Amino acid sequence: MKFSIIIPIYNEARNIQQTIKRLSNILNKKKIVYEILFIDDDSKDNSIEIFKKFKTKKTKLIIRKEKPRDLSRSVIFGFNKAKYKNLAVMDGDLQHTPKDLINMIKQYNTNKYEIVIGSRNMINHKKVNLNPLRFYISNLLNMITNFLFGLKLKDPMSGFFIIKKKVYVGARKDLFLKGYKILLDIILSSRTIPKIKEIFINFKVRDKGFSKMRPKILFQLIIFLLVKYIYRLLKN
Repeated sequence: MKFSIIIPIYNEARNIQQTIKRLSNILNKKKIVYEILFIDDDSKDNSIEIFKKFKTKKTKLIIRKEKPRDLSRSVIFGFNKAKYKNLAVMDGDLQHTPKDLINMIKQYNTNKYEIVIGSRNMINHKKVNLNPLRFYISNLLNMITNFLFGLKLKDPMSGFFIIKKKVYVGARKDLFLKGYKILLDIILSSRTIPKIKEIFINFKVRDKGFSKMRPKILFQLIIFLLVKYIYRLLKN
């Protein structure tokens, strides 16, 4: 299979070199056909200069200048630019590892699933490298999401996944497109729940830079869940 790997970034100049190096090395070693698309949300650091220095023939950096800045919109922008029908999404801050991506590709290549999710093993905050408050909030939101929408996902908020492009195409007219949870947005916007496989990943501490989790993002997520739930009630 051929994969378009979408990496949304904003001010990630300190991580671009290692992301390209680690990802390219393992994908080439496994002889996977791929392209890597860095979707830059109009960064204000020197991301462009760093990318130009370390780019390869299989990497592209595309700047999304449309406002407001938003991870979900950047991912969808990347989906629309992708040349392959199998789409992978991962962070550009090295919290998602290339090794885990390979394990996810192995599951995806069985053709049994439309989405493969790299899920955090939410047993305790140390296991997933989250501070205690963020860990408990994430767990609570996961439980609420599963209850409201009849899901059985261990980590529906994951930003690390592989998806068939046709699943995204079928859901895109109903996407909320705001915030950081594009995977859940696609799942809840699909007419029927896609065939999903979750595998546990090693969620790493950011090598460099700062976490993007802020109260504003949490508020957006709550609004998103309310909107999707009300829409489902009205639809039914």
